[in-house]
Amino acid sequence: MPSQPLFSNKEIIFRSGGRAKVFNISSKLQVFMLLLLVLIGVWSAYSYHMYHKSDKLMTKLDKTRSAYADLMSDFVAVHKNINSMFNLIYEEQENLESSDFERYQEQAQVVEDKIKQIADNEKWLEKEGVSDKTTVRTAILERDRAVSERDALLGKIKELEGSVQNMQAFEMEILSKVEKISESEAKKIKDAISDVNKTMKKQGKYFNPFAGGKKSNAGGAFEPDLPSEESELTKKMQGVFLKVDDLMYYRDVVETVPFGKPVWNYRVSSPFGRRADPFNKNSATHKGVDLAANKGAPIKVMAKGKVTRSEWMNGYGYMLEIDHGNGFKTKYAHLNKMYVKKGDIVQKGDEIAEVGSTGRSTGPHLHYEVLYGGVNMDPAVFMAALN
Repeated sequence: MPSQPLFSNKEIIFRSGGRAKVFNISSKLQVFMLLLLVLIGVWSAYSYHMYHKSDKLMTKLDKTRSAYADLMSDFVAVHKNINSMFNLIYEEQENLESSDFERYQEQAQVVEDKIKQIADNEKWLEKEGVSDKTTVRTAILERDRAVSERDALLGKIKELEGSVQNMQAFEMEILSKVEKISESEAKKIKDAISDVNKTMKKQGKYFNPFAGGKKSNAGGAFEPDLPSEESELTKKMQGVFLKVDDLMYYRDVVETVPFGKPVWNYRVSSPFGRRADPFNKNSATHKGVDLAANKGAPIKVMAKGKVTRSEWMNGYGYMLEIDHGNGFKTKYAHLNKMYVKKGDIVQKGDEIAEVGSTGRSTGPHLHYEVLYGGVNMDPAVFMAALN
């Protein structure tokens, strides 16, 4: 039996109510219907693919947004902590040029403004808009919007990353300067304490800057709010903050140690220790140093403390005694005038009296004593420290 062509003419007969209707289906119509079914199938598959591809694009877009947000938060955290560090050290440190700090602030402000501008102008796609797709056309439109937004956002992230990298390089430079300054200043204080202790050991005394336990009390070093990633900048900042904290601790310590000269222009007329008495020329112990200066010259206190004595004392004339805490006391004798009284709190650099010649004195001078633990120390060592 000869085979018939695949698309040969077909007849369809419908019988109803005793009548018959014949429909002829030509080969062309059969081909057209088959093609139509194939197109519908292809279109359905394509629509399904595009619908799910749109969801994948939105997932990538969400990740891109998250990366962008993390980048902004990292920058803000770094910028905030750099500023807090400057506020801690810059006001008291002349070695850090103001132009460096101003240049850093200007660059940081440019990046911060750019972040705000991008954030204000950005209209994020809402997830509800994606989930409400009802047609293939809607899915394609959402996909195109997502692709466009993602590409634009990636461009902004790349631009912002470049700015942040430049900022980080400049921050590393600033941090290195701060680190060097902190180490140098802390070393000066440590060396001064070491020099003083060499002399104090001869008197059987030793000043321990950690004896008060301040360094180990609750609080500890300042811990900045840094990005979670252990980047080079983050590690650098952590190290610098520890050095700044160390410097701040030693600065607090020396606030109670009388380092420096109580009078500006003077000559040492009589040193500490054994000497010939200025009146009878017999050998005697001198508990301080005599600093010859003009009558009325101002006398400044070299450490904060509390006035414990303000009185006339035989041999000393008008005399002041100040307790600085940490075991240190200072005495000032032969004064012309006293500006403070017993119980007053004084700060380093305050004028407390005038040079005079009251009491057992051969002329205008300041008799200056430094005591630690009740034992007289050589004031010359303290006067030379930190100069």
